[in-house]
Amino acid sequence: MLRSMSYPAKTVFYFSLYMFALSLTLLIVPGVLAPLLGYTAVSEIWIRVIGMFLLFLAFDYAASAIEGMYRFYYLTVYTRASIILFMTTFVLLGMLKPIFIALSLIDLSGAIWTYIALKSHKRKHRKTSGSSAVQA
Repeated sequence: MLRSMSYPAKTVFYFSLYMFALSLTLLIVPGVLAPLLGYTAVSEIWIRVIGMFLLFLAFDYAASAIEGMYRFYYLTVYTRASIILFMTTFVLLGMLKPIFIALSLIDLSGAIWTYIALKSHKRKHRKTSGSSAVQA
């Protein structure tokens, strides 16, 4: 399966694996990350709810990678890159702990990786299309 995926698809698929791992941790053993994120046992249900939504999103990312949904890849670049802006704002407003900025760097890194892969794929596709047009 991975061999037949494009480079951009692989970046989104690998990011989905990170999201699966994080979501299952939040769902099954939220106490592992709760103290790091500043949550107590009282608010543990919200960690599980976030884990559930993240699990659903991970399935969307994996399916889009398998199906070759390039428009979705571009969308993920913008949404993942914007997470750091939201987290920084929430931290500055005192709503979240600074660890969330560090965690959002994972999303930003994934977005940059996918963006670079998309640009590389586009250049290769243009070269291939251009050379075949010249030959025809």
